[in-house]
Amino acid sequence: MGLFAMPSLPFFASRLFKLVSLVIFSFTLVACDQGVDQETLLQNAQAAQPQDQHLADIYQRSCRACHAVDESTAPLVADKKAWQPRLAKGMDTLLNSVINGYGGMPPFGMCMDCNAAEFEALIQFMASAPSIHDQG
Repeated sequence: MGLFAMPSLPFFASRLFKLVSLVIFSFTLVACDQGVDQETLLQNAQAAQPQDQHLADIYQRSCRACHAVDESTAPLVADKKAWQPRLAKGMDTLLNSVINGYGGMPPFGMCMDCNAAEFEALIQFMASAPSIHDQG
């Protein structure tokens, strides 16, 4: 074999196999970091329930109809990625949206007898409820 001789075909095949394997592995890692899938988010939202019974009652009659269904544009309960930009606007802005209505949400979020403290507690619950995967 001379100084500039071409390497053998098995050498190229081996290198190609390693390269393809590395590319596939890289795509697998990227796919793993796509966050929680929609079905899991929906299961989390449907399983969530406030600990406080009074808030749980309000949540069941007023919030759950939109925040635990896939057909709504409302952020799902426990979907931290969907709630993060809303929370970043501040609680005053969120309370204003609940009280005055926002997008498809009616004024007072369908709870005409709720007060600001209850709305704030419900927002905190929906934005930070643990997912079924967090509970072990």
